[in-house]
Amino acid sequence: MPEILLFIKDFELGSRLSSACVDKGKNRSEERRVGKADSFSELVKLAVVDMDEAVFSSVGLVSELKRHGLKVIGTMAQINNREQSKLRAAGCDVIIPRSSLIKNMPNLLDELLT
Repeated sequence: MPEILLFIKDFELGSRLSSACVDKGKNRSEERRVGKADSFSELVKLAVVDMDEAVFSSVGLVSELKRHGLKVIGTMAQINNREQSKLRAAGCDVIIPRSSLIKNMPNLLDELLT
């Protein structure tokens, strides 16, 4: 069963994402920072990153996750073209507004993990 890393500081959002992942039959691992490649389980296939949090909102984090072969979902309260282009270039597979993340999570999991 694939695992999912959540780079989310907002407790409510993190809890709702965890529930959506568990409902879909996916494990989730909550992480706060990127470590060495060895620190990720081999089962980790996807990361969800809250790009509105200063500690996570860097193209370096996205690039690091991609280097480890993970699919990356970036989420923001408001998405502007400049930020979207920068995150896509860094390797985000999907950039989605926070307001629709939970509702679309089951479909995103199906799309990105199959």
